[in-house]
Amino acid sequence: MPNHVVGQGLAPLQRRAVLMAAALALPAWASSPALTDIHLVSDAWHGLTRKDGTGLYFDLIRAVYARRAIALRIDIFPYARTVHLVQTKRADAWVASFLNEKPNALYPKWHFDRNLQQVLYRKQPGYRFVGRADLRGKRVAWLRDFGLDKYIAEPMQVVEVDTIGSAIQMLERDRIDYFVGAQSDLADEIRTRGVDMTRFELADLMHLGLYLAFADTARGQRLRQVWDEEMETLHQSDAFRAIYKKAGFDHPF
Repeated sequence: MPNHVVGQGLAPLQRRAVLMAAALALPAWASSPALTDIHLVSDAWHGLTRKDGTGLYFDLIRAVYARRAIALRIDIFPYARTVHLVQTKRADAWVASFLNEKPNALYPKWHFDRNLQQVLYRKQPGYRFVGRADLRGKRVAWLRDFGLDKYIAEPMQVVEVDTIGSAIQMLERDRIDYFVGAQSDLADEIRTRGVDMTRFELADLMHLGLYLAFADTARGQRLRQVWDEEMETLHQSDAFRAIYKKAGFDHPF
């Protein structure tokens, strides 16, 4: 049986019209140059993302894109700036975002880690934490630009702080009732500051997936597609599990 050719049997002008329509139906990136790198921006997350390009998160991302011969270009900036660079299309993706945390970014299907959010509060009469409802109507703080109210969904008096250290001082001075932050961040701050935990309580609040957040561009769409296609099989592979194990982390799938 002969192969069918688009536009075969049509007059030249008709054939040209059919071919043009077929070309327009292709994705915008279909004829774009091959992807050779991805420009990542990230805060320095506790040894997970280092300036020299090492750390668990960079190792995981590198393993995904290496399957398509795509190299990582990495810059380290404060979190708010990484978000701004991607939203203004001056970088390809930032590391790491909660799902749909920020507008003007593209989110993939697959996360690469899960983040345990904990609640820190003072031991005093009338204060407890057994669930999200205990935050209702309270002064609840978290780090600036993290937007955790989207995931807690309780009416609260939200207070944004620049550091966990300042949040601990605010707890001590009764200026906030609760602080919500990542377990790893809290553990580091408590250890570094030598916080007397006989005066405080820590309780688990929720797990949030951590994602790459891609620029809303044709290039960002392509890089997101590569991520999801490769993660579909790689996330359960022995090689991927070994990266987490080497860093002392649980496999988050």
